[in-house]
Amino acid sequence: MPKVNKVSWGKVKVDGQEYHQVLIIGNEVLERESDKLHRLFGTTHVIGDWEKKKLFSSNPEIILIAAGWSGLVKIDEEFRNKLKEKEIELQTVLTPKVIKRYNQLVQEGKRVNALIHTTC
Repeated sequence: MPKVNKVSWGKVKVDGQEYHQVLIIGNEVLERESDKLHRLFGTTHVIGDWEKKKLFSSNPEIILIAAGWSGLVKIDEEFRNKLKEKEIELQTVLTPKVIKRYNQLVQEGKRVNALIHTTC
């Protein structure tokens, strides 16, 4: 599983590589499609349907959402209901706390997928 090394405003470093915002799906690290999110929703504070689909892939036990420095990422009821239906635990943290939480879950051997929002 990847290791989150550092977060700062607008940046996250995973396995030594710097990104703007990411999805971590199993061993894969994907840059979030910020332009697409802005075009469709006017913000990156929304989780796109294609991102939700990726977050559910690879059989996670936990989906961890780093909701930004102020927690502005919105998690809609449909997503929450699907998590319950699939018996996947949802954990949300403010972005500055994601390093410790994500790496701890991985160290415990949990199957965790994550979305890391690095602003707001």
